[in-house]
Amino acid sequence: MGLNLRFATTAKKIASAVRPLALTALLAGTAITGLPFVGTGMFAPASAQADEAIKLTSDQQKDVSRIEDYMNGITTLKADFVQISSDGGAAKGEVYMQRPGKMRFEYAPPSQILLVATGHDFIYYDKEINAPTYFNIDETPAGLILADKVSLSRDVEITDFRRTAETIRITLIRKSDPGAGNVTLVFQDNPLQLRQWVVEDATGIETTVTLYNAQEGMKLDPELFKFKRIWVGRGN
Repeated sequence: MGLNLRFATTAKKIASAVRPLALTALLAGTAITGLPFVGTGMFAPASAQADEAIKLTSDQQKDVSRIEDYMNGITTLKADFVQISSDGGAAKGEVYMQRPGKMRFEYAPPSQILLVATGHDFIYYDKEINAPTYFNIDETPAGLILADKVSLSRDVEITDFRRTAETIRITLIRKSDPGAGNVTLVFQDNPLQLRQWVVEDATGIETTVTLYNAQEGMKLDPELFKFKRIWVGRGN
């Protein structure tokens, strides 16, 4: 494949991948159509009408405070994940998180995609063509849960809150760009645990990432959150 064609292919992958925001970092190994926690609306036009913030009841506000306390209490997390996009993409792999600021999505073969949040950047890396793309982590949904102090009111607004006997779902939009899309966090209750997130971009495409076999509080290798580009013909 010629160099120009390879980079054109990469640009097309990235454009489609970033569309559906996503903790949906799992595609089944063809092309990636949803990036886990890479910014909503970065490549998509803003929708004409954004969702509006809702007024929470006192009980709902208590649940929001519980969730903030839970998220702020997470130091490390490791889980398997499955990612599904409403436009047909699917994938699976492992996700690692170390708060604040660090996350890694390891896609299962045959996917050649790696996603790493280093504490400053969120990096999308296509190993097949050795092409990294950098995003400011604070401009992605990942910045919401990787922040030093998680807040569901400071930079975002709640547009939907749903509670069942076993789950709590909270939908959020960014205050600075409410028309760009939304992210829904899904928690298991009793005990509280992050189980899923759904990213909807400005075009209506949804990417769903579901976590299972989740563990928290373990020691993780610092090398997981470092990005090393592969240079052909050199020692890596």
